[in-house]
Amino acid sequence: GLRENDIIAAVGEVSTYQMSTEEAVTYIRGEEGTTVELTIYREGEPDYLYFTVERKRVESPTVNSEMKGDIGYIQITEFGEVTVNQFSEAYEALESQGMKGLVLDLRSNPGGLLTSVVDIARQILPEGLIVYTEDKYGQREEFTCDGKNQIDIPLAVLINGNSASASEILAGAIQDYGIGTIVGTTTYGKGVVQNIFGLSDGSAIKLTISNYFTPNGNNIHGIGIKPDVEIELDADKYYNEDIDTQMEKALEIVSEKINE
Repeated sequence: GLRENDIIAAVGEVSTYQMSTEEAVTYIRGEEGTTVELTIYREGEPDYLYFTVERKRVESPTVNSEMKGDIGYIQITEFGEVTVNQFSEAYEALESQGMKGLVLDLRSNPGGLLTSVVDIARQILPEGLIVYTEDKYGQREEFTCDGKNQIDIPLAVLINGNSASASEILAGAIQDYGIGTIVGTTTYGKGVVQNIFGLSDGSAIKLTISNYFTPNGNNIHGIGIKPDVEIELDADKYYNEDIDTQMEKALEIVSEKINE
């Protein structure tokens, strides 16, 4: 029953007003099999909503895939250490099933490892820059692709306002090279590279060390990537009829290109 953009107003009897996400999570988490009461504010509803949620361990894969007719579908939820191999396996499996076009879903992907997104980009991009970074001293580091695995089938990429960082790197490169159609809503706009540095007491500090730029030199920090085809997700259709309007548009675009 919970939806994207729901706001947790209380956990049990504890209000989350002015509470950090990390603090709220300490109240939500608990022993597997127990339940927690959530009070939800949802825009458009006349009053608060109440949900009882069972606690359990969540171990989600970073890549999900399936065939939708003759079009392959790959969702990447984040770019972790295991994502590159999971993407390769999914892509090969779809090819073996006769994939004629691909929809790549990066919606609500918060990012992850730069090395991971670069390695995935090398499996579909043409020869050239994938992304480059510049630090405050102007020192530039480039990540390139040899183009030997450039995708040769129609491609659409789904994005939204929660697509950030590494997912914007991939979507931005695909858009700059014109090898796919970007569909959805403007991305988050996180165009910085951050590293975590361990401290002697066991704690750590996360520092922004550089900005990144798309192959065409675009700095999307605070701006985001604007889709080629802008379409909002119709929440009523999605939650009540299980119809994903953004997905349908992406499939329509790929299908038209297959039949050109």
